[in-house]
Amino acid sequence: RAMASMLSMVFLMRNSYDDFVRPQHSSRRLSQENWAKWQSFIQWANISNEQLHAVLVFLAVRGAGKVKSLAKALPPDAQCPEDVVSYLMGNVSGILPSASHLSSDMIDLIKAALLNMKRFNLGQFLQGEGTPANVRALQDAGSTDNETLLKFSLVCQIGSMCGILGTKSQEGSAFMDEQNSTNILAAISFLRQIGSASSHAVYWGYILSRARALGFPTEEPHQIAIGRLACLCRSTSKERGLLQEA
Repeated sequence: RAMASMLSMVFLMRNSYDDFVRPQHSSRRLSQENWAKWQSFIQWANISNEQLHAVLVFLAVRGAGKVKSLAKALPPDAQCPEDVVSYLMGNVSGILPSASHLSSDMIDLIKAALLNMKRFNLGQFLQGEGTPANVRALQDAGSTDNETLLKFSLVCQIGSMCGILGTKSQEGSAFMDEQNSTNILAAISFLRQIGSASSHAVYWGYILSRARALGFPTEEPHQIAIGRLACLCRSTSKERGLLQEA
């Protein structure tokens, strides 16, 4: 997954569409229209070469946070995946060789991004598992620490998602096909508004957009609740009738 994530991020940054979609089946392949939206996101993020290096290091080492035997050897307050990686980078010399090639500023940026990911998880936002409070925490981090952290954190999380099917193929992103990209890009379009919109507007704006894309009505409160349930259940448009009947 780490290799697929890192390669996919390089392909995104280089605007290498053919390489990015290489492992995707033709029936689900990412469209040029959505690829253009991904490029718009990359331009908005405005990641420098030094920051891109830090993103790649993050993608290389993030898996260490999920090693349970390693987590158990650390202090009790440093055992969630984000804290494990942050602790290793800050306290255990040489255990993450990739990090040794980064400047102290980039180390600090990765550690701040890891803390940010505890406040806001993009995957949970996509599925409606989070709340406006999580979006608010992301807003607070952006206003306190600067917009660079927000953009860097989102790029890191997008990179991680690109590698979700890395065990299937490491030639590009098998996961970030047309359907998954459509959903994630919709979420990003609302998250890009957190500097000007309220946390409730960002959160419910995304939920409503996903519900409407699935064909659910969203005029009444109970319809909005069903729309959120559809996100929680990862429903498709084919399952709309079953969910409404339930």
